[in-house]
Amino acid sequence: MRALPPKYREPIHPFYHEGYSAAEIARILGQKESTVRSLLHRGRSMLKETLKEAYDFDE
Repeated sequence: MRALPPKYREPIHPFYHEGYSAAEIARILGQKESTVRSLLHRGRSMLKETLKEAYDFDE
């Protein structure tokens, strides 16, 4: 997760590690909920690619 830019790390950490919803994260970060959802989606995609390269998972 450290490989992600802060822009994507900021919503991912509270979503997965602290259990916040996208709406709660949006309020905390002062962003729209749709923006937070987009950042979560893109961040997950980036993590998936990073893990795929590191561990060579088969799909």
